[in-house]
Amino acid sequence: MSTHRKRRARWHEPAEVVTQSSQSVETGAGATSPEPLDLIKEFSAEERTPLPFELEDDPTIHATLLRTPSSAVPRVQVALEKAPNAAVEAAEDVDDSETNIEILYDGAKTAARNGRLGLAARLYDRLLKLDPTNVTARNDLALAYDGSGDHESALKELDNCIELEPENPMLLLNRAAIAGALGRYLDAEDDLKTVLENDQSNSEAHYNLGLVFSRKGLWSEAIPELRKAIELDESRATAYYYLGEALNHMDDLQGALQAFQRAVELGPNHRNALYGMGIMLDRLNKPEEAAEMYRRSREVEA
Repeated sequence: MSTHRKRRARWHEPAEVVTQSSQSVETGAGATSPEPLDLIKEFSAEERTPLPFELEDDPTIHATLLRTPSSAVPRVQVALEKAPNAAVEAAEDVDDSETNIEILYDGAKTAARNGRLGLAARLYDRLLKLDPTNVTARNDLALAYDGSGDHESALKELDNCIELEPENPMLLLNRAAIAGALGRYLDAEDDLKTVLENDQSNSEAHYNLGLVFSRKGLWSEAIPELRKAIELDESRATAYYYLGEALNHMDDLQGALQAFQRAVELGPNHRNALYGMGIMLDRLNKPEEAAEMYRRSREVEA
């Protein structure tokens, strides 16, 4: 069984400013928003599981590298040091044999990192014909499919992985993220609850489960999951943002304002949190302060 290159599945904040209801259109310093507002959008491409090669510099990720017998000849090793694309060329040139698994894997990773997802998929496919139980490579293939928009193929590959390792949290989190992005909230919820049955300290699972409940409009259920995610990882601005969103829907205006403020403290350019602060200040009858938050949110680059 191969050792896994773990990547934490994430849902990111929407790329655009939060939507407004017909009762919350900003009109200036005197704007009011008497009703709870829907501050979230449907899942977008930006909210899906990031591809593994997009997170190389993220210090929060705990990764273990694929371990296969070293088979790269000195010619290939020197080429890799001089030019990363040489890994792709080497992988395309070698024949399909078990001695070339490592070369195929390096080539597939490099192709994916450079956005050549179709080529990456072909190289992963060649590798998996040689080593069909390589869960690491199959997971990466699934994420490459997802990144290229072929979400059904991504889910199929993750299904195959989970058949081999049904309690692997990385695989379950990745499948939940893709299912959630496609609006399959019950499937996402099942996978996330499976992770938490085995590890209540998994902040990623609590966070994503909070998002699933939010998408379903189950605000009272989202709040404890988001609070637990924050308790386990206080550094995530988006957790505070979504907590503020849920508290707003429960009419806890002060709590929502504090959550949005914390999101902005952690991410000064968190556009949606700034806008959320404006909405809360409007609802608290502080129009001048609200207008300042709206202005700041507009100044943040999209």
